[in-house]
Amino acid sequence: MASLRKNYLYNLSAQVATLLLPLVTVPYLQRVLGSENLGIFSFAQATESYFLLFGALGLNAYGQREIASCAGDRRKESLVFYELMAVRTVTLSLSLLAYLFFALRYSAFPLYYALFALEIVASFFDISWFWQGKEEFRSHALRTVLTRLLGLMAILLFVRTEGDLWIYILCFTGSLILGNLSLWLKLKGAMERVKASELRPLKHLKPCLVMFLPQVATNVYTQLDKTMIGLLTGRDYAEVNYYSQAEKLVKIVMTAATAMGGIMLSRVAAAFSRGDEEQVRGDLHRSFRFLFLIGWPLTLGLMAIAPNFVPWFFHGVYPRITVCLMALSPLILIIGLSNILGIQYLTPTRQMGAYTASILSGMGINVCCNALLIPRWGAYGAVAATLLAECAVTGVQFRVTRGVFHPRVILEGWKNALAAVLMGTGVWCLNGLLPALPWATAAEILWGGALYFLLLLLLRDRFFLEGAREILGKLRHRGK
Repeated sequence: MASLRKNYLYNLSAQVATLLLPLVTVPYLQRVLGSENLGIFSFAQATESYFLLFGALGLNAYGQREIASCAGDRRKESLVFYELMAVRTVTLSLSLLAYLFFALRYSAFPLYYALFALEIVASFFDISWFWQGKEEFRSHALRTVLTRLLGLMAILLFVRTEGDLWIYILCFTGSLILGNLSLWLKLKGAMERVKASELRPLKHLKPCLVMFLPQVATNVYTQLDKTMIGLLTGRDYAEVNYYSQAEKLVKIVMTAATAMGGIMLSRVAAAFSRGDEEQVRGDLHRSFRFLFLIGWPLTLGLMAIAPNFVPWFFHGVYPRITVCLMALSPLILIIGLSNILGIQYLTPTRQMGAYTASILSGMGINVCCNALLIPRWGAYGAVAATLLAECAVTGVQFRVTRGVFHPRVILEGWKNALAAVLMGTGVWCLNGLLPALPWATAAEILWGGALYFLLLLLLRDRFFLEGAREILGKLRHRGK
């Protein structure tokens, strides 16, 4: 459990750095670049992500699972690494050429689109899947945080006027390249020499394609919504920005609930390869309890602070962002559940058919609902479509895993839900008493956190009490 907790914190810090540090600059960029330019940024990145998705070909999740299945055998790991890098180089090269052709010939903003090609270049050097498969999250997390900080500093130094959108894109993509290059620094000591004649890269194509299909479907309702808002609202990029900013905020908070996914994928894959079903069930049960412990307060807490948080964070009154943020907050729990069922269980146990079916159901609902709702409601329509799609994904996954997990597992978190509802009500009441300022939001968060954990103490939540006793015991031990 100690290594699991440490790996969770390392993986969480890396994911938060990836999402949070760029968002730290949002108030500054909102003022300097404006909603229109930030909407163009989100629209262009969403378009580029489709090409990147096809270039990556599902290799990250597949590679992590295969490295974990090697069970520490360095020779097997080396063979898998070189074989997957060969496949990745070919597919990403084709993707890069196709994207540059599109960007320079068909896009509305050729310069901005062309600069996003650097994100595909950064993916050439992304070997995070190798280290995650080996459950070595520490160095990856430290390098990610460092390079994102450098990118943040570059943005604050060089993005000065409304015409500096191209500089912002360059700083963003440049930090990705730098971060991925840093992952290679200690690779030599982890690899063995292998002959080119020993490599069989083509054998990975079919299983990669199997894992690729659900990623394509997932990308539809994580990126296509922005594209469809832009297209179906007559290229109203400000509307794209309202939805995009709310989604980013929810994803950042959601990271605390889903960061366990990458770690558990490796652990479950290794346990499954050994035939240790008891460990698989035990680890996943802890994942459910952990999700309820933090997912409920994050969901209701974010909804409660939104009315006072959005105005000062975005330097203006943006009621559409506030509504989008509050409506998207339940995704923290919904996606948290599908993360456990799909990423932590179905993927490492090689049940990709069932996982793909769940994702395809979400994709179909998302596309249809976006087409019907966005022309009438804009960003709000995309919010409704996303919620319906994610509920469908989680519902299908519960159905296909009903022999392993029953939906009543959700009832185990009733104490967390009750405490979070009371906490959210308490924080909401402060909105009318406090101004829309940073110190007030900080006070609401502190008050909410203290109230939630006090209520769990009074309700005698077993999972919370066991964790608290373990932490207190370690603190006492270190103090001696």
